[in-house]
Amino acid sequence: MGALFNFGEKVDEYDYKVINEREARASAGIMFLLGIISLFSFILTKNLFYAEVFTITFILEFLIRIIINPLYAPYMILGSLFVSNQKPEWVEAKPKQFAWILGMILGLIMTYFILYDIVTPLRISICILCLVLLFTESAFGICLGCMVYNKFNVKTQNCPGGVCESNWTKPKRLNKFVGILFIIVLFVTTYNVMKNIRYADGIDNKYSKAVADDKAFKDVPNTKAKSDCNPPQWAIDMGHKELWKEHNCK
Repeated sequence: MGALFNFGEKVDEYDYKVINEREARASAGIMFLLGIISLFSFILTKNLFYAEVFTITFILEFLIRIIINPLYAPYMILGSLFVSNQKPEWVEAKPKQFAWILGMILGLIMTYFILYDIVTPLRISICILCLVLLFTESAFGICLGCMVYNKFNVKTQNCPGGVCESNWTKPKRLNKFVGILFIIVLFVTTYNVMKNIRYADGIDNKYSKAVADDKAFKDVPNTKAKSDCNPPQWAIDMGHKELWKEHNCK
């Protein structure tokens, strides 16, 4: 029974319970993918069906993680399949537990909206917040809930990415400000080069030339038609010269 209702695993190297960070990130990535698909489905169709289906699975996922055991949570199981051939990256379980409790609270709030069929900006904001949290964890390995937990618990150790280790020293890298400045300069330079060289005649210059050529081509036969538009002698003899031009020289 204790093995069923349990949070975290016991590993010989550590004297505290741990969570496999690789499985947590994989499950977050899967949830983010499904969440973003359901969100776009709602935006495009104005139908909440798929969004609510995903939300219910999101709620159940965190309820199982917190109340029962992360090992039996559906998305955690699916994530573990994708990283089954990778070496586990063990992190302390308590920060994850705190972060996932926050996720469960957000899920319970969403339950209220679903039960009473309420669609408000707050509901949409919570959905977006959940997606942001899932994305930062899956893409960058940043557990924001774990960081909040660490702010109030000085004894926390072995956090995801080692961000709570006091003896961890960052390698010397390019200054962040210089890096951001470089990215800005890169994009601005690329934009100006494209605009002033490749698209020097305008954003749609490669189409405008084709349009101009097409217009010139169409104008040629019209000019020729007007120059060759001479009424026949019988029309002149009948006094219908101008009438013939009106009908045949357009």
